[in-house]
Amino acid sequence: MNILIVRGRGIDPAVNKVAKCLSKNGHKVQLLVWDRQSTVKVDCSLGYSVHRCTIKAPYDSPSVTLYLPIWWIYELYYLLRSNCDVIHACDIDTIIPAAFAKFVRKTKLCYSVYDFYADCLSPQTPRIIRNFVTFLDKFLMRFTDLVILVDESRYAQIKGAKLNEIAYIYNTPPDHSYTSQNSDFPDASTFTLFYAGLLHPDRGLMHTIEALEDLEDTQLIIAGTGPEKDRIVGYLDGNGRRLQYLGLLPYEDVIKNSLQANMLFAFYDPKTPNNRYASPNKLFESMMCGKPILTNEGTTMADIVRTEDCGIVVPYGDVDAIRHAILTLKSDPALCMRLGENGRKAYETKYSWGIMEERLLKAYASLI
Repeated sequence: MNILIVRGRGIDPAVNKVAKCLSKNGHKVQLLVWDRQSTVKVDCSLGYSVHRCTIKAPYDSPSVTLYLPIWWIYELYYLLRSNCDVIHACDIDTIIPAAFAKFVRKTKLCYSVYDFYADCLSPQTPRIIRNFVTFLDKFLMRFTDLVILVDESRYAQIKGAKLNEIAYIYNTPPDHSYTSQNSDFPDASTFTLFYAGLLHPDRGLMHTIEALEDLEDTQLIIAGTGPEKDRIVGYLDGNGRRLQYLGLLPYEDVIKNSLQANMLFAFYDPKTPNNRYASPNKLFESMMCGKPILTNEGTTMADIVRTEDCGIVVPYGDVDAIRHAILTLKSDPALCMRLGENGRKAYETKYSWGIMEERLLKAYASLI
């Protein structure tokens, strides 16, 4: 089939994995992305083509709604001119033009829900706006042939929507040459924590920085971009050796730093409804790399960590609990290794990208 995947973000390993899987299994794949900050580098060796919309716009800011109509016009024009059998839209910021193009072009429509936008809105958002976004997302799902969710807990968010077909495909990483070579393990003299992703106030980054202030022989490495970037970089002046900011990294470097860290962490403020359903790729990256992960209560991620015994769960924003968890793993290398091995075993048997690829291909086969 000719498949056109549409994503309203630039760099997104999740979408690239889907495109690569479909391409290597005989489908002709195009990827249309909204490269809002000109960060995407097109690699002609990927096996699929990438087209960038370079309209400048912010990420994860309410002001992006001002730019959405322009993006939708661009997307619709591109879709109507394309020759595709399947349109694969990702999240609500791409589904409206995709649904319109489906009827005009008589194509199949697949819809991946990475984030249910109504639950991503701040708690201060008026209920009428939240209800409208919820209604719109669920209403548009009735026009899809296939809906893909990143785990089973997410069904609670879309319950009541009329669906033709549903598949659960976890956002897990491919197995990046997991090895026991010495170069993959951290320096024993320093205990290193690593985080790569969105730098946002609800990700608990400042709580982690505060927890590390009085700890010796510890290091925090952060990569990514977002609203908290300037505040985090501001700490570099006095904590340059213990806190490193690496900027926006290619995904291969994210995995490299994950392998070289002692532990990973990912916090999600449960006051934001969507965060309660968080089972992000950071969790599965830690599993794949064989590293323990530190996360917070009140999320799907915490449930998985407890089930697989692959990390430590603390209350969100509890600096003392974060500090205690870090000290526990720092002082007990055997525990650190056991939790990492548990995660690796869970990745191999339940969550590997190879398993998810089979689910994806089976789901797409239902569209033929």
